[in-house]
Amino acid sequence: MQFEEIDLSEWHYILHPRPVAIVVSGDWENYSAMPASWVTPVSRKPPIAAVAIARSRHTYKLISKHREFALCILGLEHAKSIHMLGSVSGRDVRDKIVYAGLSKARARKISCPVIAESLAIAECLLVKDVEAGDHNLVLGEVLTAYVKTGVRPLNTESYSPTLHVGRNRYTKPGTEVVEV
Repeated sequence: MQFEEIDLSEWHYILHPRPVAIVVSGDWENYSAMPASWVTPVSRKPPIAAVAIARSRHTYKLISKHREFALCILGLEHAKSIHMLGSVSGRDVRDKIVYAGLSKARARKISCPVIAESLAIAECLLVKDVEAGDHNLVLGEVLTAYVKTGVRPLNTESYSPTLHVGRNRYTKPGTEVVEV
């Protein structure tokens, strides 16, 4: 078996494609939203999600201030909006969700808006913030999670979240499921 070494600046792409979540924090008027693919559940009881975010990001600063955030999952038809949310800063654009061609909706348990076009949403309360190199690992207890009517997360025909391939490329999961 032959292998070739890759540049360590791109090692993380061996873990891609990965689901993209739009991380939203702040309040209804002053919020920011950014795509993140370094997102994962880390506990069932209590339910905790982890997100790696660069400390320089405006969204990270708002999470630190407001101690809460939402994870909004969009379908591939919103790839341009997803990419736009990662291409402009909330410091420069006041209403990023609307700027990206999406709609704001009221969250159920936290102060920031969520994205109305989402397939699924998790609202989180910050429980821990851990420095990890050039990013921080933000841990949030999931206070509530909900899906668009008709979406079944374990059913690949009804739930097809956007996956980040790398840089400006996105895809979606296939429908092939292997049961063992």
